[in-house]
This record gives sequence, structure tokens and C-alpha cells, in this order.
Amino acid sequence: MKKMLLSTLVCFTTLTLFAQVQKVKVLTYNIHHAENMKQVLDVQGIANVILATNPDLVALQEVDSVTGRTHQSDQLKELASITGMYTYFVKAMDFDGGGYGTGILSRYPINSSTTLPLPSTKGNEPRAAGIVTVKLPGNDSTLSFVTTHLDAGKRATDRIAQANALATYFKETATPVIMAGDFNAIPAAKEIAVLKEVFSDATTQMGPTFPSDTPKIKIDYIMTAPKHKWTVVAARIIEETVASDHRPVLCELELK
Repeated sequence: MKKMLLSTLVCFTTLTLFAQVQKVKVLTYNIHHAENMKQVLDVQGIANVILATNPDLVALQEVDSVTGRTHQSDQLKELASITGMYTYFVKAMDFDGGGYGTGILSRYPINSSTTLPLPSTKGNEPRAAGIVTVKLPGNDSTLSFVTTHLDAGKRATDRIAQANALATYFKETATPVIMAGDFNAIPAAKEIAVLKEVFSDATTQMGPTFPSDTPKIKIDYIMTAPKHKWTVVAARIIEETVASDHRPVLCELELK
């Protein structure tokens, strides 16, 4: 009888510990409005990357929504149709008859969503962060997922202000957060240091991500907060050289 009780207790404890750990696979990808390195619009090429990597959450940058240059294509809706994922479009600015910004694809239903405008100098391209919350399957954990694209200017002033805005927004959060995107800054930059006051860089061991054909600099990141809540299980750069001018970045994360 004692052996049966002990066996049951061990089994219950093992299942409880297993249930408390959740793995999440995340992809971030600057898709260059689906214009590939051959200057051809190819949404299917982007979708192929997503299908091949099978992520749970996807942060996309440089997404067009019914603009003239992409023939009024709703790019996020097309990707959702191909991948079967839920979506949230983050409009940063009006462009060419439509919208331009970032986007999220999620394998999980999106419970809530918001767009956080980021500070920018007058005359510079507006930037924003898209934030969604999802409930992870198998437990009661709620997760915030963020996509963003920081300023691309040679001067870091706007990027630093944007990094500060994001760090401040998430500094006191009790909800686990994954933030991913094109930060337009190398790992040694001040803006990355600002973000790392709140976030851990899950891609810290990765090499360059841009340009995709011959990568020279790392500007694409996946970050997590609070730091003690996350473990990086695996992380890699996808060796895709044609679909966009950035290489996609994939991480498998473990939420404690």
C-alpha cells in the first residue's frame, strides 16, 4: 500500500512539474513587404519559411496592408490563410493608399491586442510596437507577445528613445513577455543595453542576420522578460537567402 502511495505521489509530482513548464517556438522575420532578393513580390516565399519552421508565434516587420506597391494585397491576411494562424496588424503609418508596419501571427487565439506608438523625431518614419496576449495551451499561463521595428536612421537618438519607451512599458509587468523584431542596432549599441535592463537576449549567441545573402551585422532579436521566467532551449538563424533581405531568427523558449 505504501509503495502504491509513493508511486502515485512521484507520478503526480512529475506531471505537476511537467505541466508547469511550457515551450514556445518563436520566429522573427523582417519580410521587406514580401519583396524578395530578386525584386519579386512573393508572399508564398515568406509563408514557406513559416511553414518550414512551424513556430507558435511570429513577429513580422515591414508588412504592407493594401498598398499600391504590393497591388492592394493584405499580406498578413494572405499569410494567415496559408498558415492557418491568427493575426494582428500593427499600423505604424499610412503608405501608398494603405498601411505599413509590423504584424503578428499566432497559433494560439489572441485574447487582447494593442498598438503602442513609439517616440520619433518629426520627419522620421513613425514606429510602433504591437502587443498581443495569448493563453498557452495546457496550463493557465498568459503570455504577452510583442513585435516591433525600431528606427533605421544613422543617428541612434530615436532608437534609444524607442528602447526606453519599451523598457519602461514592460519594466513592472508580471506577465511573461516575448519581444521580437528588427531593432536596427548591433549588440554593442546603447539601445540594446537599454532593453537588456529589462529583457534577456535569447539570441545572444547568434551571428549576423542582415543582409540575407551575405550577412554582416546582427540587427534582429528575440528578447524575454522577466529574466528569471525564461530558458532558451534552442536558437538559430535560418539560412534563407532569397525570400527577404533579412534572415529569419528562430528560438525555442521554455517558460517556467
